[in-house]
Amino acid sequence: MTTMYGGTASQGVVVGILMQDRQIPRIPGDVGNAFTYDFPVAFYTVEGSNGSRIIERTDYTLIEKFIEGARFLQAQGCRCISSSCGFVIAFQKQIAAAVDIPVITSGLLQVPMVARMLPPNKKVGILTANSDTLDLSHFLVPGIDESRIAVQGMQGTYFYDTFPRGAVSYVYEDIRRDIVEASLQLMRQHPDVGAIVCEGTNFAPYTPAVNRATGVPIFDVATLIRFTVSGILRGMTDPFKNTLSYR
Repeated sequence: MTTMYGGTASQGVVVGILMQDRQIPRIPGDVGNAFTYDFPVAFYTVEGSNGSRIIERTDYTLIEKFIEGARFLQAQGCRCISSSCGFVIAFQKQIAAAVDIPVITSGLLQVPMVARMLPPNKKVGILTANSDTLDLSHFLVPGIDESRIAVQGMQGTYFYDTFPRGAVSYVYEDIRRDIVEASLQLMRQHPDVGAIVCEGTNFAPYTPAVNRATGVPIFDVATLIRFTVSGILRGMTDPFKNTLSYR
């Protein structure tokens, strides 16, 4: 006899994503587009959060609103929490302490792992919306020297005017050009970069183009979410039948 348990209002939604309070276009591949995933996700808009309060400065008064959203998503049955902005990593510790499920606020959480993948003479490149406000202390861990990190920002570009500044439309080709050019600029300035990690979640739809242009591995929030979900659902699939198993 198999007993089935509830405990939340709904089940089956694996990832809850804390969204900024903006209406920017989010195409497939973006963290905020449900078609990006091959598993169910839920979204929660954090009222009042935007690029000026998270990217251009760290507004710590938003922490409680992010925690409220994370707790709501957990109560709805989500098994992990992510976010729509890599700079939310500034709140990683507080959000993780407030819920009982994994919290992965930013693709930047992959930097220590990627650094250890590479030989010591190789750097981790970081593509970020704003290199002036990026705080390395939020994600570096002991044993990783800052000299092994190379950062490329997007200030002064069409990308920056679109995403951090909150445009409601954009030209796809122009965004792709900006991101690819930024990645090539990173490689020109730091030819010893062995892999790239994206801070910004809006880079994700374009990382295949960056990979082709640079020839190095590239990681973003989508790769982190898929990695985390693979661990969460490890015991729920039958590897021989490729179907869900509840035993």
